[in-house]
Amino acid sequence: MATSRESFEHGEHNEAACAMLEVTKKFPDWTITTAFYASLHFVSSKIFPFEHPIKDQKPLKIQDIVAWQKFKNYNSAKRHELLKDLTGIYCTEVASQYEWLLSTSYNARYHNYVHPPEIVNLSISYMKSIKKHCTPKDKEKTK
Repeated sequence: MATSRESFEHGEHNEAACAMLEVTKKFPDWTITTAFYASLHFVSSKIFPFEHPIKDQKPLKIQDIVAWQKFKNYNSAKRHELLKDLTGIYCTEVASQYEWLLSTSYNARYHNYVHPPEIVNLSISYMKSIKKHCTPKDKEKTK
């Protein structure tokens, strides 16, 4: 299980890959996909861990999406949907951008690998907005 800092750094790793792909202009599908996966790690760093109340019991500390999935008793195919729902609760300011990236990257990965520059640029813009929203306080000072 990754810490919040490790999740954020994983997002930055994917962001760097996205930037390299964007420069080539050859792989719009992978540019969009890496923008989404960077965003996934950024929101995960913001959301986890959290405490989930349980009636008449001590709150349950949820460390990551796998723990939340197990708690909800969902199969692994639902992790993206579960994280999207949590983003709507814990990252409301960027939830619509995250949802758009989730949908667009799914389309890029499985249905249509050709996308116009406007979609690629919007993906990158949304990723940067999500990163800004999720940047830990101690990282803001070093920017």
